[in-house]
Amino acid sequence: MSKLFKRYIEVVTGNLEFNNTDLDIEFEVPFDDDLEPNISEITIYNLSESTRNKLKRGEIITINAGYVEDKGLILSGRINSISTAPLGADRATVIKVLDTYPFNSKKTLKRSYKGKIKADAIIKDLTKALGLKVAVLKLPKNKVYEKGFSVSGEIFKKIQDIANDCGASAYISRQQTYIRPITEGDNHKFILGPDTGLVGSPEYFESERKGIVMKGYKAKSLLQHRMNTGAIIQLQSIVTKSTVRVKKGKHICKGSSFYTEVEAIL
Repeated sequence: MSKLFKRYIEVVTGNLEFNNTDLDIEFEVPFDDDLEPNISEITIYNLSESTRNKLKRGEIITINAGYVEDKGLILSGRINSISTAPLGADRATVIKVLDTYPFNSKKTLKRSYKGKIKADAIIKDLTKALGLKVAVLKLPKNKVYEKGFSVSGEIFKKIQDIANDCGASAYISRQQTYIRPITEGDNHKFILGPDTGLVGSPEYFESERKGIVMKGYKAKSLLQHRMNTGAIIQLQSIVTKSTVRVKKGKHICKGSSFYTEVEAIL
Protein backbone atom coordinates (compact mmCIF):
# COMPACT_ATOMS: atom_id res chain seq x y z
CA MET A 1 0.00 0.00 0.00
CA SER A 2 1.31 3.45 -0.93
CA LYS A 3 2.33 5.72 1.93
CA LEU A 4 2.15 8.84 -0.24
CA PHE A 5 -1.01 10.39 1.10
CA LYS A 6 -1.91 13.00 3.72
CA ARG A 7 0.80 15.63 3.31
CA TYR A 8 3.02 16.45 6.22
CA ILE A 9 4.95 19.73 6.67
CA GLU A 10 6.71 20.81 9.84
CA VAL A 11 8.81 23.99 10.14
CA VAL A 12 10.90 24.40 13.29
CA THR A 13 12.99 27.39 14.38
CA GLY A 14 13.99 28.35 17.92
CA ASN A 15 11.04 27.53 20.17
CA LEU A 16 8.56 27.81 17.31
CA GLU A 17 6.95 24.90 15.49
CA PHE A 18 4.56 25.30 12.54
CA ASN A 19 2.68 22.56 10.69
CA ASN A 20 0.28 22.29 7.79
CA THR A 21 -2.56 21.09 10.01
CA ASP A 22 -2.80 24.50 11.68
CA LEU A 23 -1.41 26.81 9.00
CA ASP A 24 -1.04 27.17 5.24
CA ILE A 25 2.65 26.67 4.42
CA GLU A 26 4.42 26.83 1.05
CA PHE A 27 8.08 26.42 0.17
CA GLU A 28 10.68 26.14 -2.58
CA VAL A 29 13.89 24.36 -1.56
CA PRO A 30 16.64 24.15 -4.22
CA PHE A 31 19.74 21.95 -3.86
CA ASP A 32 22.83 21.32 -5.98
CA ASP A 33 26.42 20.09 -5.90
CA ASP A 34 28.49 23.26 -5.65
CA LEU A 35 29.66 25.34 -2.70
CA GLU A 36 27.52 28.38 -3.49
CA PRO A 37 24.84 28.63 -0.76
CA ASN A 38 21.29 28.07 -2.01
CA ILE A 39 18.44 30.31 -0.92
CA SER A 40 15.19 28.56 -0.02
CA GLU A 41 11.90 30.34 0.53
CA ILE A 42 9.23 29.43 3.06
CA THR A 43 5.87 31.21 3.10
CA ILE A 44 3.60 30.89 6.12
CA TYR A 45 0.18 32.51 6.06
CA ASN A 46 -1.60 34.48 8.77
CA LEU A 47 0.88 34.30 11.63
CA SER A 48 0.06 36.51 14.59
CA GLU A 49 2.19 39.60 15.13
CA SER A 50 3.60 38.18 18.37
CA THR A 51 4.68 34.99 16.57
CA ARG A 52 6.22 36.93 13.67
CA ASN A 53 8.26 38.95 16.16
CA LYS A 54 9.79 35.73 17.51
CA LEU A 55 11.31 34.86 14.12
CA LYS A 56 15.01 35.80 14.22
CA ARG A 57 17.50 36.36 11.44
CA GLY A 58 20.45 33.97 11.80
CA GLU A 59 18.39 31.36 13.68
CA ILE A 60 18.56 27.72 12.53
CA ILE A 61 15.41 26.61 10.71
CA THR A 62 14.41 23.18 9.41
CA ILE A 63 11.68 21.67 7.28
CA ASN A 64 10.53 18.10 7.64
CA ALA A 65 8.15 17.17 4.84
CA GLY A 66 6.53 14.30 3.02
CA TYR A 67 3.58 12.26 4.18
CA VAL A 68 2.31 11.18 7.58
CA GLU A 69 3.80 7.70 7.12
CA ASP A 70 6.90 8.76 5.14
CA LYS A 71 8.52 12.08 6.04
CA GLY A 72 12.02 13.43 6.49
CA LEU A 73 14.36 16.42 6.56
CA ILE A 74 14.49 18.46 3.34
CA LEU A 75 16.07 21.68 4.64
CA SER A 76 18.39 22.74 7.43
CA GLY A 77 19.77 26.24 7.27
CA ARG A 78 19.75 29.71 8.77
CA ILE A 79 17.19 32.47 8.38
CA ASN A 80 18.54 35.13 6.04
CA SER A 81 15.55 37.49 5.91
CA ILE A 82 11.94 37.81 7.05
CA SER A 83 9.20 39.91 5.49
CA THR A 84 5.43 40.10 5.84
CA ALA A 85 2.93 41.63 3.44
CA PRO A 86 -0.80 41.42 2.63
CA LEU A 87 -1.72 38.89 -0.06
CA GLY A 88 -5.38 39.18 -0.90
CA ALA A 89 -7.35 38.48 2.27
CA ASP A 90 -4.30 36.83 3.84
CA ARG A 91 -1.01 38.00 5.28
CA ALA A 92 2.05 36.18 3.99
CA THR A 93 5.27 35.90 5.98
CA VAL A 94 8.17 35.03 3.68
CA ILE A 95 11.27 33.51 5.29
CA LYS A 96 14.38 33.23 3.12
CA VAL A 97 16.88 30.62 4.24
CA LEU A 98 20.54 29.97 3.41
CA ASP A 99 21.20 26.22 3.39
CA THR A 100 24.50 26.57 5.22
CA TYR A 101 26.08 27.68 8.47
CA PRO A 102 27.65 31.13 8.83
CA PHE A 103 30.90 31.58 6.93
CA ASN A 104 32.32 34.32 4.75
CA SER A 105 32.23 32.98 1.19
CA LYS A 106 34.19 36.06 0.04
CA LYS A 107 37.06 35.59 2.51
CA THR A 108 40.45 35.86 0.82
CA LEU A 109 43.82 34.39 1.63
CA LYS A 110 47.36 34.72 0.37
CA ARG A 111 49.39 31.62 1.20
CA SER A 112 52.14 29.53 -0.40
CA TYR A 113 52.76 25.82 0.10
CA LYS A 114 56.41 25.05 -0.59
CA GLY A 115 57.60 21.83 -2.17
CA LYS A 116 55.57 18.77 -3.12
CA ILE A 117 52.11 18.75 -1.57
CA LYS A 118 48.93 16.71 -2.05
CA ALA A 119 45.53 18.17 -2.80
CA ASP A 120 43.86 16.78 0.33
CA ALA A 121 46.41 18.53 2.57
CA ILE A 122 45.67 21.87 0.89
CA ILE A 123 41.90 21.34 1.09
CA LYS A 124 42.09 20.51 4.81
CA ASP A 125 44.06 23.70 5.45
CA LEU A 126 41.76 25.88 3.34
CA THR A 127 38.51 24.51 4.78
CA LYS A 128 39.89 25.15 8.26
CA ALA A 129 40.81 28.72 7.28
CA LEU A 130 37.30 29.28 5.92
CA GLY A 131 35.54 27.59 8.84
CA LEU A 132 33.88 24.87 6.78
CA LYS A 133 32.66 21.77 8.61
CA VAL A 134 33.63 18.85 6.38
CA ALA A 135 31.50 15.71 6.72
CA VAL A 136 33.23 13.79 3.90
CA LEU A 137 36.56 14.37 2.16
CA LYS A 138 37.30 11.72 -0.44
CA LEU A 139 39.18 12.54 -3.62
CA PRO A 140 39.05 10.13 -6.58
CA LYS A 141 42.48 11.46 -7.60
CA ASN A 142 44.62 13.01 -4.86
CA LYS A 143 46.59 15.27 -7.16
CA VAL A 144 50.20 15.99 -6.21
CA TYR A 145 51.43 19.52 -6.85
CA GLU A 146 55.12 18.81 -7.47
CA LYS A 147 56.28 22.43 -7.36
CA GLY A 148 54.12 23.61 -4.49
CA PHE A 149 50.91 25.58 -4.60
CA SER A 150 49.89 29.20 -4.12
CA VAL A 151 46.60 30.68 -3.01
CA SER A 152 45.78 34.30 -3.72
CA GLY A 153 42.15 35.36 -3.66
CA GLU A 154 38.87 33.85 -2.50
CA ILE A 155 39.39 30.64 -0.50
CA PHE A 156 35.94 29.42 -1.48
CA LYS A 157 36.74 29.38 -5.20
CA LYS A 158 40.16 27.79 -4.68
CA ILE A 159 38.64 24.84 -2.79
CA GLN A 160 36.21 24.35 -5.66
CA ASP A 161 39.06 24.51 -8.21
CA ILE A 162 41.17 21.92 -6.37
CA ALA A 163 38.18 19.60 -6.02
CA ASN A 164 37.58 19.89 -9.77
CA ASP A 165 41.26 19.11 -10.45
CA CYS A 166 40.78 15.89 -8.49
CA GLY A 167 37.52 14.88 -10.17
CA ALA A 168 35.47 15.59 -7.05
CA SER A 169 32.24 17.41 -6.36
CA ALA A 170 32.31 19.98 -3.53
CA TYR A 171 29.01 21.09 -2.06
CA ILE A 172 27.15 22.06 1.10
CA SER A 173 23.98 20.18 1.98
CA ARG A 174 21.91 20.56 5.15
CA GLN A 175 24.73 22.49 6.82
CA GLN A 176 27.38 19.84 6.04
CA THR A 177 30.24 20.10 3.53
CA TYR A 178 30.97 17.19 1.19
CA ILE A 179 34.00 16.82 -1.09
CA ARG A 180 33.81 13.48 -2.86
CA PRO A 181 33.56 11.79 -6.27
CA ILE A 182 30.76 13.13 -8.46
CA THR A 183 29.33 9.59 -8.68
CA GLU A 184 29.34 8.85 -4.94
CA GLY A 185 26.67 9.71 -2.46
CA ASP A 186 24.25 8.39 0.14
CA ASN A 187 22.50 5.16 -0.81
CA HIS A 188 19.04 5.13 0.72
CA LYS A 189 18.19 1.97 -1.27
CA PHE A 190 15.20 3.87 -2.59
CA ILE A 191 13.46 2.79 -5.79
CA LEU A 192 11.76 5.63 -7.65
CA GLY A 193 9.07 4.28 -9.93
CA PRO A 194 5.37 4.79 -10.69
CA ASP A 195 4.39 3.03 -7.44
CA THR A 196 6.64 5.25 -5.30
CA GLY A 197 5.75 8.65 -6.75
CA LEU A 198 7.42 8.97 -10.17
CA VAL A 199 5.48 11.44 -12.30
CA GLY A 200 5.65 10.92 -16.08
CA SER A 201 8.76 9.53 -17.77
CA PRO A 202 12.36 10.51 -16.95
CA GLU A 203 14.07 12.64 -19.62
CA TYR A 204 17.59 11.67 -20.73
CA PHE A 205 20.24 14.42 -20.88
CA GLU A 206 23.94 14.94 -21.51
CA SER A 207 25.99 17.89 -20.22
CA GLU A 208 29.66 18.82 -20.01
CA ARG A 209 31.55 19.97 -16.92
CA LYS A 210 35.26 20.76 -16.95
CA GLY A 211 35.67 18.68 -20.10
CA ILE A 212 33.80 15.70 -18.63
CA VAL A 213 30.55 14.63 -20.29
CA MET A 214 27.88 13.65 -17.79
CA LYS A 215 24.87 11.59 -18.76
CA GLY A 216 21.72 11.12 -16.77
CA TYR A 217 18.01 11.71 -16.37
CA LYS A 218 15.71 14.52 -15.29
CA ALA A 219 12.87 13.17 -13.20
CA LYS A 220 9.85 14.46 -11.31
CA SER A 221 8.12 12.76 -8.40
CA LEU A 222 5.65 13.41 -5.66
CA LEU A 223 7.60 15.17 -2.92
CA GLN A 224 10.34 12.80 -1.78
CA HIS A 225 12.60 13.74 1.14
CA ARG A 226 15.20 11.09 0.20
CA MET A 227 16.05 12.91 -3.02
CA ASN A 228 18.71 15.47 -2.23
CA THR A 229 22.23 16.24 -3.45
CA GLY A 230 24.30 13.07 -3.49
CA ALA A 231 21.37 10.68 -3.01
CA ILE A 232 21.78 7.35 -4.83
CA ILE A 233 18.45 6.10 -6.15
CA GLN A 234 17.17 3.30 -8.35
CA LEU A 235 15.24 4.87 -11.23
CA GLN A 236 12.71 2.48 -12.75
CA SER A 237 10.36 3.34 -15.58
CA ILE A 238 9.44 2.24 -19.09
CA VAL A 239 12.40 4.26 -20.46
CA THR A 240 15.15 3.18 -18.04
CA LYS A 241 16.14 0.98 -15.15
CA SER A 242 19.24 2.72 -13.79
CA THR A 243 21.18 3.53 -10.65
CA VAL A 244 21.62 7.30 -10.59
CA ARG A 245 23.14 9.91 -8.29
CA VAL A 246 21.22 13.16 -7.69
CA LYS A 247 23.15 16.21 -8.86
CA LYS A 248 20.62 18.98 -8.29
CA GLY A 249 16.94 19.68 -7.97
CA LYS A 250 14.25 21.33 -5.87
CA HIS A 251 11.37 20.53 -3.52
CA ILE A 252 8.19 22.48 -4.22
CA CYS A 253 5.02 23.01 -2.18
CA LYS A 254 2.68 25.62 -3.60
CA GLY A 255 -1.10 25.40 -3.72
CA SER A 256 -1.98 21.90 -4.92
CA SER A 257 1.62 21.24 -6.09
CA PHE A 258 3.75 19.02 -3.87
CA TYR A 259 6.66 17.54 -5.78
CA THR A 260 10.41 17.06 -6.19
CA GLU A 261 12.36 17.58 -9.42
CA VAL A 262 15.92 16.31 -9.88
CA GLU A 263 18.74 15.93 -12.36
CA ALA A 264 20.55 12.68 -11.64
CA ILE A 265 23.67 11.30 -13.34
CA LEU A 266 24.46 7.74 -14.36
